[in-house]
Amino acid sequence: MTASEKAEYDRMNALPRKTSGRVDYYYKPQTKYPPRIYVFMHAELWRDRNRRPMGLHTAFPFLSRPMNREEIEYHHFNRRLCYHQYDDWDKLLYAEQREADELDKENPGTGATFLNKLLSFRQQYSLGLATLPRPTPKP
Repeated sequence: MTASEKAEYDRMNALPRKTSGRVDYYYKPQTKYPPRIYVFMHAELWRDRNRRPMGLHTAFPFLSRPMNREEIEYHHFNRRLCYHQYDDWDKLLYAEQREADELDKENPGTGATFLNKLLSFRQQYSLGLATLPRPTPKP
């Protein structure tokens, strides 16, 4: 690390850690781009105007969950807002399975309950290439 990086790390590391956080899940249907699910970390910090570039400034989350301690620590050093976007259910479920396991370690049953709720939305919100119109071949 350079001296300036070390100074910034020490400054951020000295700040008190947040004790809680929330993760919100938003669905954006297909428009010009394929349908997606956006996952907003520390959702309590996100304001409507910050979700405007994604077209979600008037949307409501379809699911929320508490952040686990590992996520809170990981995002402690982020000075910027963080979100993830998924256009495939398998990738989303793979990522959220690990977070659900961590939630279960901290508070038994919460991770499994969350994962079951997330799976229940799979039929309601379609993602992936199956939702895109197939191009017609030109003669």
